[in-house]
Amino acid sequence: MVFIDTDVLSIFSKIQRLPLLFAVFDQEVLNISDAVENEIKVGVSKGFPFANAIMELHTQGRLQTYHLLAVDEKFMGSLPDTLGMGERESMAICKRLTALLASNERRVRHHCQTNGIHCTNLAEILRSLWELNILPVPDVRRVVAEIETKDSLKFRSISAIFDEPKQNI
Repeated sequence: MVFIDTDVLSIFSKIQRLPLLFAVFDQEVLNISDAVENEIKVGVSKGFPFANAIMELHTQGRLQTYHLLAVDEKFMGSLPDTLGMGERESMAICKRLTALLASNERRVRHHCQTNGIHCTNLAEILRSLWELNILPVPDVRRVVAEIETKDSLKFRSISAIFDEPKQNI
């Protein structure tokens, strides 16, 4: 089971490549928390086209919203308020369900590791595109360029995406 945070959804939506997320995770349906759904709805109300594309997936049943339980709310209370509501809800639900969270926030990854929550980030998702033979490396390079152009996201380094893993000797 995979939960996607708003940042990852919006990145792939802005470059019109949301289907890549379903391919990488080999899932017909991906999951979001209530707060992530609400964040996307705010984008729709502000007229952001990328948000409309995400909500269309929700309408089609390809994005499923999960609701908090009391145990989730208790766990959320242990997380810092500096994390967004969507991040905290997603982390809490992923902890309960032993699910994977896709987020591009380093602080989310840190708190996931601290709390035993499985987490992946944008670089790992992009790397998986070529490792899983979903796209060839030149196409993944184009995806990276599209993200930098259309989302104004600048990668500090692309080595985590494209470098061959080092072999232990």
